Amino acid sequence: MSVSVPDPTMSAIDEEIRRKGISRSHFVTQAIDFYIGPGKNLENEINKLNDELRTKTEDTKSISEKLKQLEDRIPTIESQSRMKDYDINRINNELNEKNIENKSLFEKVLQLEESIPTNENQLAETQRDLNSKANEVFQKDKMIRTLENQLKERDKIIESQSSDIKQLAAQIDQLREQSNEAEKLKERFEAAFKIKDDEIAFLRGHVAQLTQSIGQLSLKPGDEEIEKKGWWQFWK
Repeated sequence: MSVSVPDPTMSAIDEEIRRKGISRSHFVTQAIDFYIGPGKNLENEINKLNDELRTKTEDTKSISEKLKQLEDRIPTIESQSRMKDYDINRINNELNEKNIENKSLFEKVLQLEESIPTNENQLAETQRDLNSKANEVFQKDKMIRTLENQLKERDKIIESQSSDIKQLAAQIDQLREQSNEAEKLKERFEAAFKIKDDEIAFLRGHVAQLTQSIGQLSLKPGDEEIEKKGWWQFWK
């Protein structure tokens, strides 16, 4: 919405927004809200009172003209003077009543005009409160979004850690299975080693018996034969 504003009006607007500490858009929005809202009702009331005042003024003017006509006729109509005096008094009373009514209307108009700045101040104060509440709501929404993002990040970390834990658990189970298999293999090797040890012990005993038997049966050759045939290495 583009609006052309005269320079004096713009200067008055700028002075008012500096005094209130708000932006032009905010000020114009407040003015429009007031004009189409409470201000519209006040304007209608003032227009109504002005119309009534105009009507009363016209009535007063008409009565005054009638009074003047009657006053002009008084010198020429003496016989009707008492009636005219009565009419004049009645008209004066009506005129006084109209003047009182007009005064009451003027007072109402003044009261309404005086209440306009108060209503404007109340609207401005209410608008400031609404802005403050809106800012608080915005900050709280911002904090909530930040916390939600943090919770999402933590959920991602927890999900990742849960996946890692599952993988570690699978690895642990695999290592346990491998450990069990290694334990079984160890038991097999130990059993095999025991069998081998028994066999080696048996063979050693058998070799020892054979060696003893051979030692008992063998005779040492002579020195000449040993030197000639190289048997010294065997006997060594």
